[in-house]
Amino acid sequence: MKIINYVLIILLLTSCVTENKDGKEKEFLNQDIEYKVGLLGAPSYPDVEWNDENMQTMKDLGFNTMQLNIAWGYRPGDDPLNLEDVLELPEKFKLPIDIDTTLNKNVGSSKTFIRTKDKISVRAKELKHRVAICKKYGFRSIFHFGAPFVAYPANEPLSQCISNDATIDRYTTLIKNFHKEFSGVDDLLIYTYDQNAWLCSEYGPCERCHGVPLDERVSKFINTLASTWKSLNGDGRVWWEPWEISAGQTFSIVDKLDPESVGLSLHSSIAEVQIAIPADRWFKNLVNLANENNIPVLGEVWMGSATEEVEPYINIPTPLATLKALRAVNNSGKLKGIKEYYGNIPNREDVNLRMTSIFFSNPDISDNEALKQLAEPYGEVADKVAEFWEYSSEAIELYPWDISWNSREIGRIDPIHLMSAATLKGVSWETPSWQSNRRAGFMRTSETEEPHYWMLEDAQLRFEKSAEKIGKALSVANEIKDDVPNGYRESFNSSITELTSLRKALLSYVYHIRETNLSSLMRSSLKNTGKIKESNLNELRSILKKDIENQGTSEFVGPALDLLESDVNQFLDTYFKVTPFTGQRNVWSVTSK
Repeated sequence: MKIINYVLIILLLTSCVTENKDGKEKEFLNQDIEYKVGLLGAPSYPDVEWNDENMQTMKDLGFNTMQLNIAWGYRPGDDPLNLEDVLELPEKFKLPIDIDTTLNKNVGSSKTFIRTKDKISVRAKELKHRVAICKKYGFRSIFHFGAPFVAYPANEPLSQCISNDATIDRYTTLIKNFHKEFSGVDDLLIYTYDQNAWLCSEYGPCERCHGVPLDERVSKFINTLASTWKSLNGDGRVWWEPWEISAGQTFSIVDKLDPESVGLSLHSSIAEVQIAIPADRWFKNLVNLANENNIPVLGEVWMGSATEEVEPYINIPTPLATLKALRAVNNSGKLKGIKEYYGNIPNREDVNLRMTSIFFSNPDISDNEALKQLAEPYGEVADKVAEFWEYSSEAIELYPWDISWNSREIGRIDPIHLMSAATLKGVSWETPSWQSNRRAGFMRTSETEEPHYWMLEDAQLRFEKSAEKIGKALSVANEIKDDVPNGYRESFNSSITELTSLRKALLSYVYHIRETNLSSLMRSSLKNTGKIKESNLNELRSILKKDIENQGTSEFVGPALDLLESDVNQFLDTYFKVTPFTGQRNVWSVTSK
């Protein structure tokens, strides 16, 4: 009987076939996905050439589909973001925003008009080159754009509206012109929020959209554009990114999409693409609903070391976290493909990207075997390098990405914090998802309410645990850095540099928050008992000294420490008190106002 039970267990564990409620087999666990979508260049490192060497590297890594443009909001590398960036707009469609760049606040670093005839020509030439080299290497291609193009900030009534027949005519015409100009492009990827695109609110001032649910309007718009593309390219498809749309709206919209011409390209979490929080409930639900409607799905993840989360760092090694994210997305339901969300840099050592390749080759691979394969080129120090990657992966998984959208771009954190009370800066926008589900995805969306003592403490302890893991990773890395093979040493040392900088930034958060909470405790003690606990005073003194050491200067914290030693009451009246926003630290410094 035991033998029979063991056999049954083994069969269950090794099977990748499940049954749905109709009794039909549904296979997706550890599936071999069809589209493996990459992207040359990234917003933090856009200058990656579309040349033979890089294309061959991407092919060798296992990619078979390429997004043709970075298509990021601030237009890095002047890559096209909208159809209007690579096509001359017919005169009858021109609006004030199309001829006056000062109306649009989101034009990247350029201070001049972004759609002159010469600039459109340069982008179009490069796009044709990218299409041709994709064909040469057998890649399917996807062009990414936002529509309808609107002025930023997107104040209603919008300059373009998807309920306006003129807008529909504009984009069906542009799609026809695009197909004629850039023959060979297989698929389109459309954002209807972000990417210089926006949608009217049914509660807003637009007469056409007021009172008309978003799911009715956006499904009609996408179906129209997709059927237009399908009529021109029978093997092509329009992938729609339901970014910034609420969970409930996406669930309603998917029932109204045309499965013959439309597919979904989904962030692996409704909050963001997050390496530590992949394949959330919304993602799994929407994949399953799409499957029921025979709509194909691309799941979006980070596949390389360059990501928006760690921007502008490009050398933070998190291969185990990358593997787990790929595995989670792949096992969420039947997928047509997995897609890079940010960008790839194949012309340098990127352990995360190589881990993606290992996963592509064997979705069933274990963590240990994958790490062993990944570290093999490091020779005698392979085991230690694998240990280093384990710690660094764990550090990024422990980092509290869910505190706030401002927890991203960790490479921009200023380790010199303000001396007012620490906060946890929330942020929100007027979109359906931000006003519903992303409030659940992030602890902090409020930009005015002060965080609770326990919320601050929670963040402090989680930052501290992440910093501890980085410390362990650095200890291993510094032990072996001189023995790393020459071909990998530059990248390895860059990882040490970036992790060292990140640890300093996280400790800055830890110290700032603890200084704030200790000061608050001491004020409460004085108010309630007339005295301060010696243990609190000693800890605060110790934290301030650590803070000075971490900042590498006593310019900011030194005067506070001196005042604490000479006059505690005056210290508490001066430092770590709640203040209005000062604007003295950039948006990515989460604890400083």
